Amino acid sequence: MPAFYTATNIAELCARESVKYGVIGNPIAHSKSPQFQQAALDADGHPHRYVRLLAGTEEGDFEQLLTLLAQLGFAGVNVTVPFKKKAKKLAVCCCELTKLCGAANTLKRCDDGWHAINTDGPGFERAILEHSGRKLSELQVVILGACGGAGSALAAQCVLSKCRSLTLVNRPRPELEAMVAKLAPLYSGKLNSCHFDTPELQQAVAQADLVVNATSLGLREGDSLPLPAEWLQAGQIVYDIVTHDTPLRQAAATRGCITDNGVGMLLWQGVFAYEYWHGSNHLPIEQMRQALLQA
Repeated sequence: MPAFYTATNIAELCARESVKYGVIGNPIAHSKSPQFQQAALDADGHPHRYVRLLAGTEEGDFEQLLTLLAQLGFAGVNVTVPFKKKAKKLAVCCCELTKLCGAANTLKRCDDGWHAINTDGPGFERAILEHSGRKLSELQVVILGACGGAGSALAAQCVLSKCRSLTLVNRPRPELEAMVAKLAPLYSGKLNSCHFDTPELQQAVAQADLVVNATSLGLREGDSLPLPAEWLQAGQIVYDIVTHDTPLRQAAATRGCITDNGVGMLLWQGVFAYEYWHGSNHLPIEQMRQALLQA
């Protein structure tokens, strides 16, 4: 069985099996979504497959794959890097969070086209609550890498959940200023933005209850820390959305911080996607959790 399918061979699989769901990305072979989404389908008695789908990165490749999936009768897909913003643009209907952050990670096929939501934000919020026992509304938050597909969703979720204060950190990009301008009218708390090399960042980190790493640093072995470890303080929550252990998480634990990786967020964004496709009755959360932990 291939690790993933593409536009050239997915039709052949659909001719043999009932394939209705999948996750699209590039790269995609590493995705753990099939393990726990398939466990949910099996637990609920749905006779369908959930597969990995590799889309090309040339102009039009993602759009062509989505068109093909609609023709093949797909009911829903998850979307991961680097296609979340394209997914939002292609959708005919979007949730409030998707409109606010400009990115979608879940699509559902309806009569009039693809409908989009973003479950990264709610999944992140639920993971923080489950791991630390604290609500976003109680926290002063710093998000590193706020302009990425995931980072923008987490920033928007913090605003919608009315966190106490929010600092958005990114490399110098026009998108950072645009994001602040879009979020500010909806937020009554203190909203700041800065770059990784500006003096304000150290003070923001010192005052934060929650520091989130939404950058790509930590994905690869040998990556540097996104900020100096000595800026972190005991008792802070340091959340890295990467699903394996990272140098940041290790350094934060040494400093006495409450740390977690992105497994909880991955689980809950998947649970909320499954709920979007199938409804909320008797969600097979524990089956999904166990399948993810064993993946």
